[in-house]
Amino acid sequence: MRALAIFFVVHGHGLFLVSGTRLAFLTGINLPHGVDIFFVLSGFLIGTSFFSYAEKQERVDLRKTATFFCRTALRILPNYYVVLLIYCVLVQTGVVSGNMNAFPLWRFATFTQNLFTPFYDFYWESWSLPVQWWFYMMFPVLLFICGNRKYVRKATPLICLFFIIASWTYRYSISSHALDSFWWDVWFRKTVASRTDNIYIGVLAAWVRVYFPERWNKHSLVCLFAGLAIMIFTLVVPRPRYSFYTNVVYLSIPPVAISLWLPFLTTIRISKSFFGKVMSHVSVLSYAMFLVNLMVAQIIAVNFAESFKSLGAWGYVVYWIVVMIASYILYMVVERPFDKLRARV
Repeated sequence: MRALAIFFVVHGHGLFLVSGTRLAFLTGINLPHGVDIFFVLSGFLIGTSFFSYAEKQERVDLRKTATFFCRTALRILPNYYVVLLIYCVLVQTGVVSGNMNAFPLWRFATFTQNLFTPFYDFYWESWSLPVQWWFYMMFPVLLFICGNRKYVRKATPLICLFFIIASWTYRYSISSHALDSFWWDVWFRKTVASRTDNIYIGVLAAWVRVYFPERWNKHSLVCLFAGLAIMIFTLVVPRPRYSFYTNVVYLSIPPVAISLWLPFLTTIRISKSFFGKVMSHVSVLSYAMFLVNLMVAQIIAVNFAESFKSLGAWGYVVYWIVVMIASYILYMVVERPFDKLRARV
């Protein structure tokens, strides 16, 4: 799922390269948003980890919470800050376009650039990291406050419901900001307050998996087909501008569909085939790919647009190759050393 998610992200940012080529038909194919998958996976994996720990240790204790915070920081911060620094250099030197004065750098450094209001024109791809970061900071603390496993089990659905309702309420309150597709995107799709519900939908899936395993396994195929049908619905049904569905409800539906895939997908074992190994390697590089792919697309668009246009459909292939190489370098130089340190925690 992680490999599939990063494919959707990288593909979406590179679609401008297929215009006027024999791959132009790709621009007319609607695909799920990769970030939606990342959000659901975050909630599902973290939720499963904490619920399983609570069942085993009778509670979510301080040791588990502190260890999680440390491991999360070592996972997210190094790549994030290195790419932030690279963006500062690229914008200052004019290699990519951007405005570093509109939004202070300390907000990017503290994951507060889009808590309740949007940012734009600098480090665009960072918008989803604060959504995940504040979930990572808040959710373990809430479970720690719950105390023993009985209260963790009972309180989790209420916690999830609170954040889902809060996101709906926030989206309703900013309905007047949906002036056009750009402002809808930055206000509704790219603010923390608007997207927190997506992760907690994944947490609910984890809650069902841990506490109701028989139901989780029994209805896996039905859930898979229902999830696929719901996702297709969101991709083909028009979203009228200014409607309640578009502004409030829509962003919660794809995460529900993705969560319904999980009972079936958790039955799939690791594949040792060539395809399985490729997917595994891509998923390992997914975080680095997420942070560099839009940077690569911007560098191409600003500096090499004509050269890539002359390549035709091969320009899209070259874009993917450059993204993979840049991601591998970031992974090997920055992410992997910290992963080794993280493994000791």
